[in-house]
Amino acid sequence: MQTLRRQLEKFTERQGDRLSPERRELYARLLDAALRLQARYRSHSNMTIVQGDSHVWNIFLPKDENSDEALQFDWDSWRVDTASDDLAYMMAMHWYPDLRRRFEQPLLDHYHAELVARGVRGYDRRALDDDYRLSVLWQITTPVWQEANNIPPVIWWNNLERIMLAVDDLDCRELLG
Repeated sequence: MQTLRRQLEKFTERQGDRLSPERRELYARLLDAALRLQARYRSHSNMTIVQGDSHVWNIFLPKDENSDEALQFDWDSWRVDTASDDLAYMMAMHWYPDLRRRFEQPLLDHYHAELVARGVRGYDRRALDDDYRLSVLWQITTPVWQEANNIPPVIWWNNLERIMLAVDDLDCRELLG
């Protein structure tokens, strides 16, 4: 959190008036609520391995149209966390609102149904929604990290805009209390 705090200070300084007061306040509220919001992670309940850079160009699709086996690659950012982190990164961070609004809930429904079909118990659809919204909220820190690591603005600025739209659409500010 100290690193994030430093990166965010530098980020807001470099962005100047390009970062609205409302967004500055959102980041401040996230930092203030961080300890409470991290309780979900610290519970170590219903965790899995996440790829950490889950987007469509890190997935190999099968050549055989009858196969449903897709393979993720580029696992250098993997960790143990809530699966919703990869889902939020892929959908909320990378999809514009019209695409996200069209497919987000059906894909979350499908994902949850697959969990249940594969034997996951005690993790209802509401728990997935809660985790997903929390993951979307935390994703607002990704463009800050990207900018701090010299990823071009054409990438991080678009990510910032899309994730902020998702935060609004999913009422993620409500999680801040």
